[in-house]
Amino acid sequence: MKVAFINMTGGIDRGAGYIIGAITEAGHKVDFYNSKHFKHNKAIDKIVTIDYDVIMASSMTLLFPKTVNILKNIKSKKDIPILLGGIHVISVGSDLLKSHPYIDYLCMGEGESMVVEFLEKFGSDKLLSIDNLVYRSGNEIISNPVRPAEDLSVLPSFPWNLLKRKSVVTKRGMLYVYATRGCPYNCTYCGNIVYLKLYKKSYIRSRPINSVIEELKYLRDKYKPEIFYFGDEMIFANEKYARELFTAIYKEVKVPYGGMGRVESINPSLSEYLEETGCKYLGMGIECGNEEFRKKVLNRHMTNEQIKNAFRLCKKHNIFTTAFNMIGYPVDYDDELTQETIKFNQEIKPDFSQVTTFYPFVGTKLYDYCVENNLIDKTLNVRRYHGESILKGYKVKKKLLEISKLLNPQGFIFGNKISL
Repeated sequence: MKVAFINMTGGIDRGAGYIIGAITEAGHKVDFYNSKHFKHNKAIDKIVTIDYDVIMASSMTLLFPKTVNILKNIKSKKDIPILLGGIHVISVGSDLLKSHPYIDYLCMGEGESMVVEFLEKFGSDKLLSIDNLVYRSGNEIISNPVRPAEDLSVLPSFPWNLLKRKSVVTKRGMLYVYATRGCPYNCTYCGNIVYLKLYKKSYIRSRPINSVIEELKYLRDKYKPEIFYFGDEMIFANEKYARELFTAIYKEVKVPYGGMGRVESINPSLSEYLEETGCKYLGMGIECGNEEFRKKVLNRHMTNEQIKNAFRLCKKHNIFTTAFNMIGYPVDYDDELTQETIKFNQEIKPDFSQVTTFYPFVGTKLYDYCVENNLIDKTLNVRRYHGESILKGYKVKKKLLEISKLLNPQGFIFGNKISL
């Protein structure tokens, strides 16, 4: 079968990439429409002139309006079946078919094995029996059972051949890669909670280390990045696995690495080990400088002392740090929280302080709180974490820029010829 896959992230995210790989390995033809390389109107015009059997798309919440606008325009010109997946679909659920009649099917969960079965059974009565599928039957919407989380040891090859260097390597030489899936924590603001609810503990998985290493060697030779950045939600969830992986990278790949972590994971032994194996970058969440608010409202149970210690250890071991912070929380004392966050960042002195705007993701506790208290302005079309708030009466964009300049007077200084 012939598939058009639409991706709005500009590069290619993990989920979409492996799904494209699965379709290709199953013997189907995929045309990849990457928003970084096409203008929306031109893509629509091209798609409707080609005899595609199915259109597939995956969407995050902030990009959902743009994604469905393209799908709606395509459907108005040509009746091509549309299958939509991604975290926003899982968060909202089957109701999306009620509000978006031009979408024919939803994938409710991870999609690698689902899309292969979908294409295999497409056009037959067996299609409507596959797990993860949501579809219409007359005026009724049917949600089939969710299949188990994907086995990462048999993932299809990631379709790096579809991507030019400028799509995957940042200006500072970073190339984003992944070795694990899942995070065991239940932060009240994080959209990843919908996967944890769906799959429970089976959501926390790791790829075979030899598979990751072979991929990194290929990417090293193909794209020549200065550093690999692990975009995993929580690569330290299994410290034994992380140590084995980083040792293999140091010995076999010989390219520096970095990623994201929780401050609770950083101790003297691990930070020393990270330096020894070539870790040059860690991004860690502060989110708010008020410890009590962080614990009671955000469900982040690390102390300010743990945060200070983690950043101190990274500095000691020459690891560049980014602190993740948010402002614009749905409380009437947000200004006071913001001031505490600024002061705390000034105290711990990360190499860079990233400040973003709180966004209420569907499926999270803080989203439910915002809905219950009628705080969301549905007339606003917010598409960026670094912009205006979607909450009623909140104006934070100017404040966001001022804080970023205050905390980062020299900007983001990292990269350019990083070496082990």
